[in-house]
Amino acid sequence: MENSNVKTSDIIERGGFAFNEVKPNSLNKIQRLKKELIILKSRDKKTIKGKKVPKILSKLMKKNRKKSGYVVVQYLTANYDIKFTLCKIVSGNLVVIENKVHQLDPDKIWRSGKDSFYILREIDRHPVSNDDYQEVKARGDDTDADVPLIKAVLGAIQKNKVSSETNKNTMLIIGVIAAVIIVGAIIMK
Repeated sequence: MENSNVKTSDIIERGGFAFNEVKPNSLNKIQRLKKELIILKSRDKKTIKGKKVPKILSKLMKKNRKKSGYVVVQYLTANYDIKFTLCKIVSGNLVVIENKVHQLDPDKIWRSGKDSFYILREIDRHPVSNDDYQEVKARGDDTDADVPLIKAVLGAIQKNKVSSETNKNTMLIIGVIAAVIIVGAIIMK
């Protein structure tokens, strides 16, 4: 019973960990779990009304048509939140969002119908675009020739063929057994 009343100062002096003490490895797990919780909360907020984000985007597009020198931005934060904002263009090609400067490039505009907007990340100065397609293709991460998807589809097709062959064999066996029972019943009479 004396061991259960150990003081935390005794444990720290001996260089050990108490059961209630946070270990360095568990700290990483806690941070990862907090990040996942933030992601799940943000998804729940967005899916509450279903079409909340497009309404916000359409309102900003209408405001953008009325004002010149402004641009609509989809802002991706470090906390995995998406914010739609209407930003004033400063010095020809700069936008300031939450005290962070981002450069605009006309080649990296995204379109939704007739309207256009930028997608900016909080951690990046340049807009999000598809300019790095060749790099993605060279890495093998492109979805055009998605090998895992092709393998999955082929596996599903092969499984269906095997199951249909077993169904045919099962029906053949049941038919033979039924024929034997019918012939046996006729002979017994």
